[in-house]
Amino acid sequence: MIAMFWMFLLTFTVSEVMNGYCTKGNQSDICPPDVSTKVFALEGEHALLSCRLHIASTPLATNNLETHGFTITWFREIHKNDAVERLGKTGRIVVERFLLGFWPATVNDTGRYFCSLFNGTHNITGPNECLYVTPIKEECYTEELTYKREGVIGSSIELFCPHMEKYKNNPEDTKWYKNCQEYIHTGSSLLFHKLEKENAGNYTCKLTFEHFGGQYNVTRTLLLTLKESPVGPKLIYPYQERIEVVLGESRTINCTAVAGNEMAVQLNWFLGNDAVTRCKKTQPVCKDFRREEIRNNKRYIIYPLMFTQIKEEQLNQFFNCVLRTPSQMTSGYIILHQKDNNDVHGVVKSLISIIVVFIVVAILCVQFNVEIALCFRDVTGKDETLEDSKEYDAYVLLLKSNETLLSAEEEEQFALELLPGVLEKQFGYQLCIFERDVPPGGSADDVLFYINKCRRLIIILSKDYVDDECSSMYELMTGLHQVLVETKIKPILIELKPINSTKLLPESLQLILKSKKTVKWKGNKSVFKHSYFWKKVRYLMPAKGGQRAKKSQWFCETMSDSNMHPSCTTNPPLKIKPN
Repeated sequence: MIAMFWMFLLTFTVSEVMNGYCTKGNQSDICPPDVSTKVFALEGEHALLSCRLHIASTPLATNNLETHGFTITWFREIHKNDAVERLGKTGRIVVERFLLGFWPATVNDTGRYFCSLFNGTHNITGPNECLYVTPIKEECYTEELTYKREGVIGSSIELFCPHMEKYKNNPEDTKWYKNCQEYIHTGSSLLFHKLEKENAGNYTCKLTFEHFGGQYNVTRTLLLTLKESPVGPKLIYPYQERIEVVLGESRTINCTAVAGNEMAVQLNWFLGNDAVTRCKKTQPVCKDFRREEIRNNKRYIIYPLMFTQIKEEQLNQFFNCVLRTPSQMTSGYIILHQKDNNDVHGVVKSLISIIVVFIVVAILCVQFNVEIALCFRDVTGKDETLEDSKEYDAYVLLLKSNETLLSAEEEEQFALELLPGVLEKQFGYQLCIFERDVPPGGSADDVLFYINKCRRLIIILSKDYVDDECSSMYELMTGLHQVLVETKIKPILIELKPINSTKLLPESLQLILKSKKTVKWKGNKSVFKHSYFWKKVRYLMPAKGGQRAKKSQWFCETMSDSNMHPSCTTNPPLKIKPN
């Protein structure tokens, strides 16, 4: 009898609840917001509704209902004729105990559903479950089909994918996207430790799984809106202010505080422990009337401190502005200092500072002119090689002596391997090397022809040239003529080995040695690509755009002793005797 009483009470209560909540209406009133549980889905995705009987008026748990002989039936309300449609257990819409699954959901499935339990005597009807199915567009969500979430800037929040509790096997595989496109996270929830303004937006969680050989998606979209955190009372000005004044002048200083949402805010000026008096007639210092202002939706309190005539006894005194609320007290102060009328010392100090800065800048420009010029090229992308009809950036001339041709292996390796390896492969220059680029059997006229096609003339000089007659004399004379007489090409002289005496050199070559067009090889110090040697060579070479984008693995960052690392080149390492 007790059991029958409870079953009757349960049936009566749920029926009354449903009669009071659910009213038939048109399609726009399909799911009243204050009654139904809403589930959103995109067309073609899987949707799942739950038979929700765990309400306060239900005396039996869901599992106990089945043990008492209750069977579950799902219905869909048809609004055209106020009828209901019974749903079966097979086909695209499947009843799975207390769940109703759509494999997949279509737009026509949008509607109001409910479950009913019957044991032959008693009937229990569950609350409405409303399903919204929207067509798939370019966006992955529509404004009316998003779940709303609100956060406070500066606080933390954790977003959970709504109505995903039935998918217990793989919730950690849920992928999160912002505004449909930007992938940001994989997991059952999305945590923000400290919200910022840019975190606002639409967040879509998407779970993909397989079911009887088919692949289905479940998508939910949450609209996260943010609001400013409530601002408490705060003193804005003054903090610890030292103010220069002139004796006899008048001055007004405003104590300013933001009140926030707190109404019981007190603001006052003090001199020592005594409050400054309100202004009456003529007083040297007093406080004016307090006023309030609204700025950017914030309430500010302003309390002016007025000096009608600044006197000497007011200097170096602490005038405190105190902010009091029921929970805190903060203060700031001002100190008046007499302004120095004789400001000559300040002007002199300023001039000296400017001169010192100018001298330091000038020294730095002279000392680091090469680095500054290279940096300027990289930043501006300056290119001197455009539209000058030149094919090569530099002609490489190796001065060799007749008697030391067989022992010039180091010089040739420098000219034919190291120099082009760095300038061409590392920095993108194009060199013309007679021994490499001119076809065998070239005549003397070929030398002039190729020199005229170049922008620079690189002369590699070593001490062996001074001791004997030069076998490259024609190339040298032709190049120097183009440099000094025709002025069609600029020289770069590389002193590969130290020269003890320059008197045996031609006068034209001696002039170049004395100029700033000379670069000296320093042995081990010059091997690294960031050494001053290579910076100076690049400085003397024409500016060429896009050098920063030129990358090469030919030149290694690490070296051993005075040789290049074996992994840098397949040729024997260059061995230059140190100075």
